[in-house]
Amino acid sequence: MNYNFRFNALLPYTEEIIRGIGVTLQLTCLTMAIALVIGLFVALARMSGNRALRGVARVYVEGIRNTPLLVQLFIVFFGLPSVGIRLDAYLAAIIGLSINVGAYGAEIIRAGIES
Repeated sequence: MNYNFRFNALLPYTEEIIRGIGVTLQLTCLTMAIALVIGLFVALARMSGNRALRGVARVYVEGIRNTPLLVQLFIVFFGLPSVGIRLDAYLAAIIGLSINVGAYGAEIIRAGIES
């Protein structure tokens, strides 16, 4: 197992890599901000006295947490156009990632409040 990594092969693509890092950081910041809001509202709904609201929040959290992220992103990007909603890749990524992270964040926030 002698690996010989040749990172010099990436030098011609430095601009693209730096641009990709910038897009990744943008997606991360936007997704985390939106997911925090989603997670807070869903966590409060999960702790609500209203059974219907609790049920909807639970279905959302369990449904999102029990499906792969890639499947969710495919549904947002490829599935929504079949019902007439067209999104560019960047917006679809923000929506899909925010919905996913929001479900996980809801459980973290709920557990923190209940503890």
